[in-house]
Amino acid sequence: MSHARVNDCNIWYEITGTGTPLLQIGGSGFAHENFAPVSGKMAQHFQVIDFDLRGYGGSDRPEQHYDMEVWADDCAALIDALGFDAVHVHGTSMGGMVAMKLAAKYPEKLRGLILSCTAARCDRMFVSNLLVQKALAEAYGMGSEALALAMSAGALSAAFLDTPDGAATATTIREVLDRNCSLSVFRAAVDAIVAMDLSADLDRITAPTLVVCGDVDLLGGLDPGPSGIGNREISQRIPGAELAVMEGVGHANMLESPDESVRIMVDFLERVDTSAEVAV
Repeated sequence: MSHARVNDCNIWYEITGTGTPLLQIGGSGFAHENFAPVSGKMAQHFQVIDFDLRGYGGSDRPEQHYDMEVWADDCAALIDALGFDAVHVHGTSMGGMVAMKLAAKYPEKLRGLILSCTAARCDRMFVSNLLVQKALAEAYGMGSEALALAMSAGALSAAFLDTPDGAATATTIREVLDRNCSLSVFRAAVDAIVAMDLSADLDRITAPTLVVCGDVDLLGGLDPGPSGIGNREISQRIPGAELAVMEGVGHANMLESPDESVRIMVDFLERVDTSAEVAV
């Protein structure tokens, strides 16, 4: 575990495994712990770069304006600081939004792109969930049971939430949020997601792309309301992108179905690497 100085900010990172580098960008509030169910498995196939975005976890947490471009610029600078020319990128939820901006603005830095359970523009359902979460965080704190319950109810499928693992998830979320995110940054991230519109970025993405979505995701969703751009439309608007729909899975696909998530991702990225080798 180390820190890299990136755009006047100390960014925490950890590299495990060998092979093609894979940068994992976590969702709002969860930092690198978002990938805890899959990082070890992915490191059996790739050189996994786990890190904390500016504002989260072990990275500096300045109180400032945040948006997807701020975080994407940091990701590009981190890739340079670690000495990589180009990497695979996997972003989930808000991390997927950052990944889309990164891929559109810095196409030369990506080998392959995976977007998990994200959105290019939020519909009213997603915005309403986010604003409720922000209100609960402001009223009760980042480590509150109320916020954790709201997040687990929004992120998990009803079937998974009724299992013992699902019931324990609220406690896990509560602990992870308390460790990794301040109230001021959580507020700023919610505002950034609500304001975000990546519609103009999608056709600028040139990296081979896989979009992964649970079919009962209530947030970004497969097919959100008319005001949103969800996972199906993202896959249709990024040139050549593939779509993988996970049946019975909610917004937290890596938590609900880690083995299937890994299988889908490894299959795609290995095909990307094979195609690159053939092209050379």
